[in-house]
Amino acid sequence: MVAGTVISAGGTLAAGQAAEDASKFEAAQYRRNASNTRGSAQRAGEEQRRNKRLAQSRLRAVAAASGASASDKTTTDLDASIEQEGEYRALSALYEGEEAARGMEDAAKGALYEGKVRKRASQIKAAGGILGSGGSLLDKYG
Repeated sequence: MVAGTVISAGGTLAAGQAAEDASKFEAAQYRRNASNTRGSAQRAGEEQRRNKRLAQSRLRAVAAASGASASDKTTTDLDASIEQEGEYRALSALYEGEEAARGMEDAAKGALYEGKVRKRASQIKAAGGILGSGGSLLDKYG
């Protein structure tokens, strides 16, 4: 009976440790994904800025071909609108990526917490099993 109790407690503790190890691995994956998401968002933001510059360049080329001056109000208004829209899109891409990354980092923290709780629960369960067996032995042989 004692050997069975010790083996059961050892298995319970091992399961708790395995749960904590798995949560650490999961958290590392979440953190890696968060880093990748930030990188993708930065690339998306730069792509938006590149598109903005291309649109401004096209506007200027079309305006010049039509005989409009660079200081023409319509041209400058359109150029300013393109600038604002392009920067808005770039910053939006960065914001969305950052928010997604933060969500992944929060998930990593949750996974770590869950692993610690499972490990602690296994310790309590193992201790309870040992104490319960000790009580049974005391009742039986005490």
